Amino acid sequence: MSEESIALTPIEEKIVTFYDDEIVAVLAGEGNKSQVFVPLRQICDYLGLSCAGQRERINRDPVLSQEVRFVRVTRTNRGGNPELLFLPLKFLNGWLFGVSASRVKPELQEKIIRYQRECYDILWQAFQTDAFAVVNSEPTSLLSPNILALEQIRDMSLSIARMAEQQVELEKKVESA
Repeated sequence: MSEESIALTPIEEKIVTFYDDEIVAVLAGEGNKSQVFVPLRQICDYLGLSCAGQRERINRDPVLSQEVRFVRVTRTNRGGNPELLFLPLKFLNGWLFGVSASRVKPELQEKIIRYQRECYDILWQAFQTDAFAVVNSEPTSLLSPNILALEQIRDMSLSIARMAEQQVELEKKVESA
């Protein structure tokens, strides 16, 4: 991601409570598309992860590095820089599943696994209760809940397939070395 990137301005901000953690999620537009973004630093802080380390990991990832964005927010980081690094919600699990629970403090392992298992769904649902839904990165209110669920399953499956392809390539490199 380029450091000169223009910050996105949220269309809508929501505070979503996930267990006792309050996560600010935003719907932001980029061109004629809109999607939900989640703050990297805030989630890293809740999970006891080094934000700088996670940002380096994202920058090394060929997919995530192209997807992170600066978003101008009002509710987080009061008094500081209003432009924070956010990850599109549809890539949250891809990033979270890269965090190895066995490599963090024992007292944080259960929380990381809980985030990996449930956080995406809670954040996604928060933006489905309004008059619009976000599908294929575009707001719409015309789709039934069944179609929305199928769209979500498809998007998650494609993300998992991309992660598997990356892992296969990595394993091939390791074996050939």
